[in-house]
Amino acid sequence: MIPVKIDQVGKYYRAYDRPSDRLKDLLLGSRRYRAQWALKDVNLAVKEGESVGIIGNNGAGKSTLLKLVAGVLQPSRGTVQTKGRVTAILALGAGFHPDFTGRENIHYSAELMGISQDEIKQRFQQIVAFSELADYIDRPVKTYSTGMRMRLGFALVTSVDPDILIVDEALAVGDRHFQQKCIERMKAIKENGTTILFCSHSMHHINQFCEKALWLEHGKVQGFGDAKEVVERYVAESDRQSKVEDNRSDRSYAPVKNTRRVERLTVHSVKNLAGKAQMTRGERLEIEVDFTVHEADDYVFGVAIDNENTGQRLVAETSLENGYLPVGFAAGNYQVVFALDTVVFREGDYSVKAGLLDKSLLKIEDYRILDVRIKDRDEIRSPSLIRVPVNWDVGDTFRLKTGN
Repeated sequence: MIPVKIDQVGKYYRAYDRPSDRLKDLLLGSRRYRAQWALKDVNLAVKEGESVGIIGNNGAGKSTLLKLVAGVLQPSRGTVQTKGRVTAILALGAGFHPDFTGRENIHYSAELMGISQDEIKQRFQQIVAFSELADYIDRPVKTYSTGMRMRLGFALVTSVDPDILIVDEALAVGDRHFQQKCIERMKAIKENGTTILFCSHSMHHINQFCEKALWLEHGKVQGFGDAKEVVERYVAESDRQSKVEDNRSDRSYAPVKNTRRVERLTVHSVKNLAGKAQMTRGERLEIEVDFTVHEADDYVFGVAIDNENTGQRLVAETSLENGYLPVGFAAGNYQVVFALDTVVFREGDYSVKAGLLDKSLLKIEDYRILDVRIKDRDEIRSPSLIRVPVNWDVGDTFRLKTGN
């Protein structure tokens, strides 16, 4: 089954040069506006139980696309088809009445989503418990913070067994504890067969959570397919654009005050303290990481290794994925050393990115790049990117196998 199918969809908004042109348009029926296309010729088919990340720069059309799937907007051309119950958390607090209490808004929003009162009564305590707003549930929503409204909205839309769940960057305003709860909730409902469209600027979570990714720029599809491949292309293009902007920027502006939680991060090879690290394949690469923590919290270490010749990412690991709990650091200066084997790497140049992430893995606090040159002991050449030791069971001599 294909729960979400988008066919040749385009969406434009009317832009007027003067406010009076809008009135003339309304009264005279003349076309005095310019069509500003937010989306053009978008095609997408999402399978049941599949999670698709929507990525792109601000203004790329991501939110417009999700609103079309949610039914909040109608396309200017093309068709959007959905099958099953659709729930969405788009603009924070959308569907909430500011003068209603949290309790009243749960029932009110449920009605808007077509959920029966009997069903919402059965799930009410579950919603409140997940949102962690029991002490505030009978207060007007207008007294809630942005994060509290996100908690209530996310708890509601994910508690009613949606067939299609749409999440538009809402997790960015939550605290780290609740962000992790949301990720775990989405993983659980995904395992139950829910189709998920997940818009985020966290490429780590797009890679970890989504099988596929859709990359939009200026309303047009730049790429769709395997999440890791699309993200790599998007990040490479973003880095290229950033370098272009850096070259154009006026560096006479006063520096912005540093608000980093982790800074002054440096990395170097223990074996090669200065310059490019050089080693023979099979040797252990030991990397020393020095950093300063300004805000006490639990942090996770991460490492990624790219082949400099091909630009392909060969390794992306975190200490959390390797079985280590997040490390609690108080404010202060620290040094950590970690090591990895190079036996799988072929001869060539590599860039090793080492850094720290927050415990929810939603944010890279800081990272630095170490250049590494790996040499091989033999002259064997192969088109493959890595080498894997293989045990060959050939006995004392090669055995000749014959058949009739």
